[in-house]
Amino acid sequence: MAIMTRIVRLCRADIHGVVDQMENKGLILKQYLRDMERELDQNESMLKKILLSRDQAKKEYDIYYNETENVEQDLKMALEKDKDNIARQLIKKLKPLSRYLKEIGCYIETLDKEIVRHEECLKERRLQHERLRLRSLEYGRGLVRSKWEKSINSTIPREISVETSDAEIEMELLKRKEAIKGGEQR
Repeated sequence: MAIMTRIVRLCRADIHGVVDQMENKGLILKQYLRDMERELDQNESMLKKILLSRDQAKKEYDIYYNETENVEQDLKMALEKDKDNIARQLIKKLKPLSRYLKEIGCYIETLDKEIVRHEECLKERRLQHERLRLRSLEYGRGLVRSKWEKSINSTIPREISVETSDAEIEMELLKRKEAIKGGEQR
């Protein structure tokens, strides 16, 4: 039984190894970047919708605020002239307006908080995307550098001596003296 378990484990390890070899890390990074960009676009779109909702709510708030102010002025005038019946009707109209105005105000506050949260989240996601993009570029450059180094290493023999021998120095000295003499004779 233990032998079968080990064989199964070995097969799984080999399969994972084959899949790891098949994966192109550069392509995976690019796909991950595209996925992040798509998510950023969706988040920006959501933020725009929330901003639009808040702007519409503010316009509606302004309309109801103005209407409430007009009713308040009419109510004040009715009270000053002792028109209780008109005042009652205006109060009846004012109460729902005031409640609705308060609800819209709460809704705007909620949207403002949601906007701040979305903007912070979006800012963080953009930073993550930029970091990953830079790492991806660095990874790509590393691959190019690695290929270049392999290419150079295959063309330059490893036996090149770093230090020059005394015989090589003497030979170079003789060649240069001959070149100088040859130039003077012309």
